[in-house]
Amino acid sequence: MKIKTIITASLIALSPVPFAVQAQTPPGATQPLPPALQAALLSGNVAAIEQAINVLSGGNPQRQAQLAQQVANAAERLVATNPGVAAAGALAAARVANQPAVIAASPVVAARIAQQSSQVASSPAVMAAAPTVAAQTVQSAALLVSNPQVREAAPTIVAAIQININTVVSNPTVMAASPTIVAAIQQQLQAVLIVVPNVPNVPTPPLPPPCGTSCAAT
Repeated sequence: MKIKTIITASLIALSPVPFAVQAQTPPGATQPLPPALQAALLSGNVAAIEQAINVLSGGNPQRQAQLAQQVANAAERLVATNPGVAAAGALAAARVANQPAVIAASPVVAARIAQQSSQVASSPAVMAAAPTVAAQTVQSAALLVSNPQVREAAPTIVAAIQININTVVSNPTVMAASPTIVAAIQQQLQAVLIVVPNVPNVPTPPLPPPCGTSCAAT
């Protein structure tokens, strides 16, 4: 059965969780994955996981955040047994957290999702099994922590995300598999004055003397 068909069937049976309850409990902290989302996650297909989240949420950004956090939770549990699937779940969750509507609805929850996702990506098992996906995940996390709204709302979580990013971009396997992504992350974070200690920067050449070429004659 195709993922889209499973999603549609699950929508009929899925009862929405009141948002008043969600406000008291961290979104996705305790609820199991809906069957359609579980099937998408186990497929290891990042696009299918994102599609399941978007369809099941009905376009509600709070529900998107809740489902993305559930996926991030599940990904953490899968690191030891199926790091490839864990990597796919982490990347999908991080991408959903980066959606402008999700950030606007709850920047703190978006930051938590990015923290969990980047934590999964920084796992040695995930970096060994799926180094490019790990790099893509922390690239998405770096984009989120560059958002002023997120940085202001969740500075402590942002600091934890930065540690995870540093772990991934300094990993030799990741650097060898995705040098372009690693370089892009470095530039992205330097734009907001966050230093990422990975590949040594090329030294800046010294400035010429004030007198120009005339110094050689003196």
